[in-house]
Amino acid sequence: MAITPLDRLLEYKLRLLTDSRQPRAFATWWQDLTTAGFSAWFFGGLILDVSAHARDWNESFFTWWHLIFYTGFFATAAWIAWMFVRAHRAEGRTGMAAVPHGYGPAVVGVPLFLVSGIADLIWHQVLGVEADLAILFSPSHLGLAAGGILIVAAPWLSAWRREALAAEPEPIPVEARMAAPALSIGYVLSSLVLFLAYLVPYTSSPRIVAASLKGPGFDGLPVAGIVATTVLVLALAVLATGRFRLPLGFFTVAFAYPAIMAGAYAGFAYGGYVWVFLLSGAWLDFLVWLIRPELRRRRDLLVLAGAWSIPVWAAFLIATGSATGVWPAAEIGIGAPVVAAVVGGLFMLVIQPERRTEVRTIPVEPSPFDDVIARAKAMTANKPAE
Repeated sequence: MAITPLDRLLEYKLRLLTDSRQPRAFATWWQDLTTAGFSAWFFGGLILDVSAHARDWNESFFTWWHLIFYTGFFATAAWIAWMFVRAHRAEGRTGMAAVPHGYGPAVVGVPLFLVSGIADLIWHQVLGVEADLAILFSPSHLGLAAGGILIVAAPWLSAWRREALAAEPEPIPVEARMAAPALSIGYVLSSLVLFLAYLVPYTSSPRIVAASLKGPGFDGLPVAGIVATTVLVLALAVLATGRFRLPLGFFTVAFAYPAIMAGAYAGFAYGGYVWVFLLSGAWLDFLVWLIRPELRRRRDLLVLAGAWSIPVWAAFLIATGSATGVWPAAEIGIGAPVVAAVVGGLFMLVIQPERRTEVRTIPVEPSPFDDVIARAKAMTANKPAE
């Protein structure tokens, strides 16, 4: 039986899928940054789509914001595929050996996103376009979210694997090396802000928040969102600082897309929440630089929980009152940030290991906060008794 060109093509494709068993390589910093750049296009389209839903624009599958969203996906997927092809051509890698560390989930995410996109098209044509809270629970939308997260998380996972395997870092400034992971984790957070919008108070309008907290008929959802968001932010801070030596500005960059996503969810009706959200990332940057929290030191974790929660949520409530002229009840205005700090502190106590001799993956450096405490103790010790 004659071998046809199709048979040869299938044989070649199967050979590409067969693992060449070479040690997997790491993506370079500029490759990760390029992935993050295409992901900005990809998730920028998602933000436009979310804003269109919030503004009640004429909605169908064939819209210009869907065009930006899906072309961003194809551009990102094509770039990742080119990385695999380049590894094959340069070093003869095939199968998983051609996939850089951290990009394995993207191999699953691309087809999952494609299948979910087709399912979303069918869903819209047959059952119509979702509205309100149903958007966040549509099966096709959940599939799109899962696939998109697996794709855009690649630079973060790449950096994570490099640290986990103790690979030699590239000889470039840490700011350049951590730019792509910061953007990457920001895209992941923006997805969480979208699909957990009912637990993120920044996605509500100030009018709704003010009415919920003024009384006499209180709605506890904004306060529940304050507590839930606090735990999410503290979990991210501990996750990142426990693995990496972070440059100043990491969390500011990471909070940019989530802050914009929160604004888009409300149709950008109020920019104050976007700024409070973004500045909370800058405040977290300062606290991490000052305190340098680590899992071995319970004091640092508790200080971080309180020092981030109380001023951030106080600013949120002040922004709410300033925008509406309706201020929350005094008990809630004072107590909600404190409750968030207490719950955040309890969360820190849960994740803090019992044995403080746990080995860290990065060197421990003295923090400015330690120096302040040491000076205060020295001044107290040298003070003459009255």
